[in-house]
Amino acid sequence: MTTIPSAEFPYRRVSVTGGTGTIGRQWLKALIAQFPQVERITTNCRKGRSARIPSSPKIRVLDGGVDDLENLRAIVEEGDIVYHLAAWLANLQLPDPTEVYVINSLIPAVLSRLCAQHGKPLVFTSSHSVYFAGDYKGFIQEDSFVFRRDFTEWIDAVQAPYQELVDDILASRKRFAEAPRAIVAIHKEHAPPFSPRIYDNDGYHIYCLTKLLAERFVLDGGGVTLRLSNVYGPGDESVQAVAEACQRILQASPGDQLKVRQPFKKLVPCYTGDILKAFVRAGRLRVPDAARPVFTLASQDHYLREDALLRTVAACVNGIRGTNHAYDIETLPPETETAFTYDLSKMMTLLFQGQQPTPFANGLKEQLLWMMERSEGKPERPLDAAITFSTPSA
Repeated sequence: MTTIPSAEFPYRRVSVTGGTGTIGRQWLKALIAQFPQVERITTNCRKGRSARIPSSPKIRVLDGGVDDLENLRAIVEEGDIVYHLAAWLANLQLPDPTEVYVINSLIPAVLSRLCAQHGKPLVFTSSHSVYFAGDYKGFIQEDSFVFRRDFTEWIDAVQAPYQELVDDILASRKRFAEAPRAIVAIHKEHAPPFSPRIYDNDGYHIYCLTKLLAERFVLDGGGVTLRLSNVYGPGDESVQAVAEACQRILQASPGDQLKVRQPFKKLVPCYTGDILKAFVRAGRLRVPDAARPVFTLASQDHYLREDALLRTVAACVNGIRGTNHAYDIETLPPETETAFTYDLSKMMTLLFQGQQPTPFANGLKEQLLWMMERSEGKPERPLDAAITFSTPSA
């Protein structure tokens, strides 16, 4: 197995929030298996989720969530670098909306402040969903994309009162349990923009708004933001679009009719191994003065619609099994024009440094093989998505 040298990743102590999630779990596995220089990994876990944390003497698990100031302090103090991956995701059931502002915006603000105070690098995972808050078409570039004016004006207005709340929490004048009431008061004076709602859906709208606000706090604190797309790959146990399409084809019989469930969906895949590669490079990133440390992270610059995704999965399953099964997959009406493409030049230049992302067909095969192993009851792999670099970083 390839190891990642200290020259590529010089940190001996690494802190990770969201270690029970798909990406966080794969990052923990990689840190254990491929980074001999890493001596200690600190993460946190709520009650009942400890089985999701890989077993290793290198890992120290803090009891409880990230809405615990002592946990956040330990995460920052014990790591030479911090990866903040914990978040509420838009495809989950929407809790009290105020809780989403706490999880997705306030906690990153507190963590960013702590990292800045201790001189610790922070890598934060955001989402392509932020582009819903703008004219999501044409050639999408991180540094020139124009967001909705009502979103940016609201973020400008609430930045100071949110930072005052961060001050109160760090000074123990307020506890995280009191934060929802404080946020309600902030929003009473500065109402979040909700007209029009993104996708006419509260969950997507709040997710987008809270992630954009969090990005502002992280950037102001000197952190790196990675905007992830539709994550897939071995180890993906989520209900994301690629995993769902794989399950539908694996469970289907030849000739079965498969209807498109989300005709509006435009999926840009992002392979787990590519994300982990970006984590390594983001840890010691030097960004030119003209650019911001914000990256659109994806394995290709163009999107797939759901019917094309299902057909690609079906062809890959046939290739693995040596079959030629046909399925009655609904065909969406052709588009009159391409909705958007991503400019990945910044990612390729600064994070991948000329190396190519994993082709979708290759990553899809790895995910399907992993899913087949799981359905057959085979033992869990110590490492699902290995990190490889063809050339060292500059």
